[in-house]
Amino acid sequence: MIAALERRAALLALAAGGLLTAACVLLSAGSSNGRLVWLGLAALALAAALATAALVGGPRPRFARETVWALGLLVAFVCWCGISLLWSIQPDRTWLYLNRGLVYLALALVGLGLGVYVPQAIRRWAFVLAGVVSLGLAWGLLGKAVPAVGGSGRVARLSAPIGYWNAFALLLDFGLPLALWLAARREHPHWLRVCGVVLLYALVVGLLLTYSRGGVAVAALLTAAWLVLSGPRVEGAAALLLGGGAGLGVAVWAFSRPGLAEDLQAHSVRVRDGRWFAVVFLLGLVLVGALAYLGSVAEEQRPLDDRRRKLVGRIALAVLAVGAAAAVVALVVETKPQGWFRDFTETTPSFSATSGPSRLATINSSSRWQWWKESWHAFEDEPLRGTGAGTFELTHRLLRTNDVVVTEPHNLPLQFLTETGIVGFLLALGSIGAATVGVVRVVRPLRGPERAAAVALAVSALAYPLHTLVDFDFDFVAVSAPFFVSVGVLLGGRTVAGERRLVLAPLPVAAAILIAFSLLVPWFAQRDTDSALAELEAGRPAQAAADAHHAHSLNPLALDPLFVEAGAAQQLGDLLAARALYVSAVDLQPLNWRPWYELGSFEVSIGDDRGALAPLRRAVELDKHGTLAAALLAQVEARLKGG
Repeated sequence: MIAALERRAALLALAAGGLLTAACVLLSAGSSNGRLVWLGLAALALAAALATAALVGGPRPRFARETVWALGLLVAFVCWCGISLLWSIQPDRTWLYLNRGLVYLALALVGLGLGVYVPQAIRRWAFVLAGVVSLGLAWGLLGKAVPAVGGSGRVARLSAPIGYWNAFALLLDFGLPLALWLAARREHPHWLRVCGVVLLYALVVGLLLTYSRGGVAVAALLTAAWLVLSGPRVEGAAALLLGGGAGLGVAVWAFSRPGLAEDLQAHSVRVRDGRWFAVVFLLGLVLVGALAYLGSVAEEQRPLDDRRRKLVGRIALAVLAVGAAAAVVALVVETKPQGWFRDFTETTPSFSATSGPSRLATINSSSRWQWWKESWHAFEDEPLRGTGAGTFELTHRLLRTNDVVVTEPHNLPLQFLTETGIVGFLLALGSIGAATVGVVRVVRPLRGPERAAAVALAVSALAYPLHTLVDFDFDFVAVSAPFFVSVGVLLGGRTVAGERRLVLAPLPVAAAILIAFSLLVPWFAQRDTDSALAELEAGRPAQAAADAHHAHSLNPLALDPLFVEAGAAQQLGDLLAARALYVSAVDLQPLNWRPWYELGSFEVSIGDDRGALAPLRRAVELDKHGTLAAALLAQVEARLKGG
């Protein structure tokens, strides 16, 4: 009876972990901090419940040494992000980044709990993660077929439900090794193998429609890694040829339709081409599914001997190799190797003329090279402690050479170097290294179906660190959640009999409450700020001042409450108080161009052009390629010169 209850509780925990990860993928709204709060609260509740169950009377987990190191270094990195508040050049964003790290830590603990308490956790989580990726993929493709449902607006690149095409490509990369595992393993029933091939087909279509070069490159590496580390290679290569080949054909057809491949198309064009896409995609899906089923049944009825199996496998792998070589040759011919370095270091924005399918054949870094140089220069200035977690946007504004604005350098190691210094970088690197060693030691002794699932899940998780070399995936819980939970499941140890520790039982809940407080306070402050702004626009400055003051008391690191309260004071006629609030904002973030600009705008609004000169010039110094401060400064200087 007790054993049955424990199994049900374990399966309930697995379902909760799957629902939490699905919510992160489907409902996170990109890098939204507001959505992160509620997803983080759910992760905290589940992590606290699993930890409390172990202390109250459940079996006690015993983790390997590598797991303890990986978790400990992750905790240390998150704490270091919090400590960087002391010297951060943008402390309000550092607080938000600390909260993001705390949420990811909770997700890792959820994964560890599932890995410990769920029987056959790795294999079951592989099924769950494949389902989560399938849901995200279905949402994205549905938005492409029916633009009104939830597409990417008038931008052609596939990005829903995450809202950022490169992150969505990473999500699809997670699914590739899992689809190969589902399709290739002979112990899987026919229907499951067919689902694997169909999923592989849909993943290739979706991945190519993101036009994400980093996503495609990572997909190629993951596919090669799975073929080398797992198997069976014959079935895997056959599934890749069938599903991947059909997906490539559908994607190439989609590239020829303006409503699917070109930005800023009329709604009628997108609807028309979306309908055709639905027809072609579904026909391909039915054809791929039927062929996969017939092949699976035929293999069971007339299995190949070892000699023929090896021959078929070599032919399939040869076809894949020829296809890969042809793609490389085509890329070389199209891009001309002699100009690769020049093309890569060009600072063409990612939304430029190469935003269509043709970008898959280019190696332009889309300004990444420039951002990487900026982050390195900032690291050289503050090598030990960095500028504060999440502060690259201000660094970028100080060093940028064009009007493109980014929040991160699109390279996670460089991001950690510039924002958290060598200390934060080494802590993060150490955590990843310990986790890697731990995963290898977990997978190595496994055999049979459990090993196949573990290899597929490990290769799937490998997509995240690879992709972060060219993007800022840490900002997206939609892709960070599958990674942290999956690594936690892989590192989950074993359980040993243990006595109840009722004295320690309140600790997980207490820690969750403290972290929830950190998550909620900035959210409540932002809500009060929005309310104050609405009151100010409605002509109720007294109420606006009260709401903004309360928001500032909740989050004294944020600038917006000060700006709104200053605007309310100005409407009330208290110019001295308004000026003092703008000066407080400058003192809070002296390297941020915006408070200097707001102070200068205030001086202009009250007719003091000479008083506005100094703050506006400082704003331009801090953001040389900005437009607001420069334009206002030019107007002020023209008036003073004319007067």
